[in-house]
Amino acid sequence: MQLTSEIFTAPAGAIRAHGDHLFWSGTISESLAKSIEEWGQSAPVLVFEGDHGPELAAGAARLAVLAGLGRPVLARRVEGADPVSLGLLYLADNAHREPDDAMRFRALQYFAPLLDRDRLETDVLPRLGVRPKSKDARLLLDWLTLPAPWRELLGRGAVPLAVGTVLARLDEADRDPLRPLFTGMTWSRSNAVNVLTWLYEAARVAGTPVAEVMAGAGMDAILDQGLSPKDAIARLCAAARQARHPELTRLRDRFDAAARTVTAGTPWRVVQPDNFETDGAELSVRVKDRDGLAQAVESLRAMADAPAWETVFRPEGDND
Repeated sequence: MQLTSEIFTAPAGAIRAHGDHLFWSGTISESLAKSIEEWGQSAPVLVFEGDHGPELAAGAARLAVLAGLGRPVLARRVEGADPVSLGLLYLADNAHREPDDAMRFRALQYFAPLLDRDRLETDVLPRLGVRPKSKDARLLLDWLTLPAPWRELLGRGAVPLAVGTVLARLDEADRDPLRPLFTGMTWSRSNAVNVLTWLYEAARVAGTPVAEVMAGAGMDAILDQGLSPKDAIARLCAAARQARHPELTRLRDRFDAAARTVTAGTPWRVVQPDNFETDGAELSVRVKDRDGLAQAVESLRAMADAPAWETVFRPEGDND
């Protein structure tokens, strides 16, 4: 394939823009739209001759803006186009963009049927800003082996790349009940990895399907409550943690409740620093001057007599 020196104009509607190689099309920046409206088209779109006339090789956003303005399109002709070279040309034309994991995976899905794994790693991933043999490279390539519904979730950014490691451990019967967790909610990497890991481990320990663990933890009911995504994710995390670590969760809840009682109305913060592997607590306070320091010391003296300290120091005990 080569870019020719032939540049021509055509009506926007005469250029088809539906090729699978346009895997990042659909987003038009406001600055691009304003620039074209004010100054016109500064760079031609790339066009090749398809079976049904001119087809777009790259420049979907420019074409869409010009079509909206009712203006003709300046195009540069491409010859000898094939699916692999079209994808690589599209990446080159979009080299100014900084792809996220979802964008990288959409590109990788386009090339996957056309190239073997070695070429995907050596020829495609570096163009996406991913080093061959890196952890991200392995994760992206492993995601290609997961079922289509999960690939679609990653492709639209609904699930973090990192959860692929956990999903790959599960069979299809255990993966299917997990999909509703990521429908309509965007998870952080840590929350998503933690929840899936806790559910996987809880199911293995109990010798039961993941669906039974979720139902027993009340996660299905949480999904049906119509909560905001933020509240739903917080409750789902708590439920999954409880299912995997019931005793640790009990200790954490008792400790946190007692710590809130002890520090109420003070600037102090009390935490358990090592997941209850040892007894004790860690106190901290932030002050900005001597007066604040004196007040913190006074409030600490007052806190010392709080009965709730017994639970802070021994959350496992029966000292309610």
